[in-house]
Amino acid sequence: MARPSKFTTEDILDAAARAVAHRGRDVALVQIASELGGPTGSLYHRFSSRDVLLVNLWIRSIRRFHQGFLAAAAGEDPAQAAIDCAVHIPVFCRQHPHDAAAMTLYRQHELVTHGPEELRDDVSRINHPVIAALKELAVRRYGTSDEFHQTLMLTACEESPYGLVRPYIASSQTIPDWMDDAVRASSQAILALGDR
Repeated sequence: MARPSKFTTEDILDAAARAVAHRGRDVALVQIASELGGPTGSLYHRFSSRDVLLVNLWIRSIRRFHQGFLAAAAGEDPAQAAIDCAVHIPVFCRQHPHDAAAMTLYRQHELVTHGPEELRDDVSRINHPVIAALKELAVRRYGTSDEFHQTLMLTACEESPYGLVRPYIASSQTIPDWMDDAVRASSQAILALGDR
């Protein structure tokens, strides 16, 4: 009869998230095992390699982030929903710094072509719900689905706020509370370009 596993997949991913927050992308399996409080064999029991482990961590962090983002995008008032999407970025990253750090481990386009083959399908589809939600939000906000308005929505809700918080994540600094207002103001200004 096989011995029950001492550590769950979530335990291992949590340990990896803590190790990444301290050591970044160069984290070694032995450092993750130290955070876990177990041998490296416990990691290999669940994940075939360091890359598979870290990409699974990246996927989990992205999906956690998407939950709140998609909830914000579904708000009844499209103008407010767009702002709420943008502000979700600094709020989530402040409240979940380990997930925020893990989200910076990779770029999606890199993983699609160079990541572990067994995870490439998940990676390639991971942003589909957000892309669809932003397209729908652009239609609700502007009454059109043309490329210009979709690009404004993407810039205001995702690219601009992420650009503002990324330096804090990269330097392991707490994102200041005033950043929420900065994101709100910049996103409102970008969105207003579509009303001209």
